[in-house]
Amino acid sequence: MFIFYLLTILAALPIIAYVLAQKTLNKGLIFGSSLLILSLCLFMFISKFAFVGSFEKQTLNNKIFDEIYIDSSISVEYLEQLENILDEDELKNWLVGLIGKSIDLKKLKSAESLIAFSERFFISNNEKLIFYNLYSALRDEKFPKFKNSSFQIDSSSLYPCSIKNGEVTLFITNGPEIPIAKKEFKNKDNISLNNLDSVIPGFDLASAYLNQESIEMKIKINCLDDQQTFFVQNIIVLNKDIPSNSYKINLNEWFKTPQEL
Repeated sequence: MFIFYLLTILAALPIIAYVLAQKTLNKGLIFGSSLLILSLCLFMFISKFAFVGSFEKQTLNNKIFDEIYIDSSISVEYLEQLENILDEDELKNWLVGLIGKSIDLKKLKSAESLIAFSERFFISNNEKLIFYNLYSALRDEKFPKFKNSSFQIDSSSLYPCSIKNGEVTLFITNGPEIPIAKKEFKNKDNISLNNLDSVIPGFDLASAYLNQESIEMKIKINCLDDQQTFFVQNIIVLNKDIPSNSYKINLNEWFKTPQEL
């Protein structure tokens, strides 16, 4: 943009010199016409409604979509142009749209290249959630078998009391203290967790299955009659060949939570 301003000034110099010349006639008309032309040029290039810049963006958009339609990795040249001609917010909006469209069209190679390029631009927590959702959508298209991954507590499990309510939490064994699934329940006969029960999109049951992880299950219940609480904590090796596993809790696995003094 600095170059454009510089060229505009240089282009105006002969006009200014002409207007300042002593023997020049109709100086006002010439100056006014020149000012109008220069203003029009500025409007074309840098205003909110600049159609020259819009044409440049549209041309780049078409080039990127040409690569998406053939499911090619988006060229570094086009990605660099995106970064150069768009402001920060506009760039993120474009990337969300391009990634989403690539996934919708099942052009996963293009989507992967856009995802790899995009991650560094999504910085705030809200932006990261947007990015993780895009990543999850790409993963689910690439590995549809695990799109509906789930884990159930077998309905024939045994409990030490009548349940008022409870909570089950799943973690990656030796992983971060962030659950891959977490859910509260009241009906012990229907305890099921899936990818939607994750805290962070993409860090979920599907990721555990795909990475062949074992999981740590923590389940806590509050008793209906005597207000006692019990818990089970166990390591579960997932069956990696199927996207849904279940676990039956035996009565001797329950531990009573110590009462606070």
